[in-house]
Amino acid sequence: MEVFKYYLINFIVPSLVIILIVVIVVTISDRIMYEYNKQYRLSIRQKITAFLTELLFTDAEDYENRISDFKKQIPYGSMWCKSMVTSCIIELKQNIKGEVTAPILDIYKSFGLQHFSEKLIRNRRWYIKCKGIFHFQVLEYEEGESLVKKYMDHKNPVLRSNAFIAFISLTSKKLDFLSDYPYEISLIDELKVMDLLYHKKFPIPKNIKDWITAQNPSIVKLGIRFMVYYNYTVEKDTLLKLLKADNNMIRREVIIALRELFLFEAEPVLIDIFASEEIENKIAILQTLAVIGSQKSIVFIDDYLHRSVNPATKLEAVRTLDTLDSNYLKSNFKENFEIIKIKKHVKNAYL
Repeated sequence: MEVFKYYLINFIVPSLVIILIVVIVVTISDRIMYEYNKQYRLSIRQKITAFLTELLFTDAEDYENRISDFKKQIPYGSMWCKSMVTSCIIELKQNIKGEVTAPILDIYKSFGLQHFSEKLIRNRRWYIKCKGIFHFQVLEYEEGESLVKKYMDHKNPVLRSNAFIAFISLTSKKLDFLSDYPYEISLIDELKVMDLLYHKKFPIPKNIKDWITAQNPSIVKLGIRFMVYYNYTVEKDTLLKLLKADNNMIRREVIIALRELFLFEAEPVLIDIFASEEIENKIAILQTLAVIGSQKSIVFIDDYLHRSVNPATKLEAVRTLDTLDSNYLKSNFKENFEIIKIKKHVKNAYL
């Protein structure tokens, strides 16, 4: 026992005290260094932002020399610094609109940051690759098109999705090749493609029929949206055949397209398939008939209202009939208090 006390007092306790002191010192030092680095990097970022803004808003064609001098004023050799410069350039690109943004790509290239982004893309980690691809996409670095294309078949769905959108954003080619694209396209990516279509004004694919008859439902859906965007009705017969497609989503997309394209000849087909459709598609059909419907639709809806039990479709049917012929609704449903009530609700949602 005496021996243990001797070692405890003379060795163990002093060692623990020393370890505790070292831990405290290291923790405090790390905190001080963290705050210092934080402030240092903030000051570097402010310097970068000021320089880029000045470069962008002043008449300066000689970017190379000015940028070369500026690199000496910041720790440009560090990866974090290159990442920061890239981030600042992207922020300018995203926050400033108009012709003033034209030199941004030249500034990006004058910094040599395309090589930094390429290095990220070649990194073995997929999320690092996505960062590099994002740089190329946002900054519209078209020379990176071939490198991005390699990842459109990648097994990682997130990386593949990023490469898909980036490639469409960068490519100067027509989009005909997409008819053979085998992978599912998410709703978000569909919206991104349509946004790119709006901004880049891609011509309608010459093989649009191959799109709307493709095995990939995502491509069929995109093809239908392209037809609507370009008001393209040459393949209207093929479009009508898609109302018999097995995929419920495709049928709904066709129903919406028929409304947007004002294809009046679709009216009898929509009436025929109405009974076999799901609720959401029935509502879509009624909304389309409100646009392209004739007397035939009025008779159909009259009959449907007398036997319908689904409140959602009945409400839409009343709204459609009111759109097609408001007087018909008034004169033929005088004694039907449920329909009168629904009509009031159609006119005023608070009733």
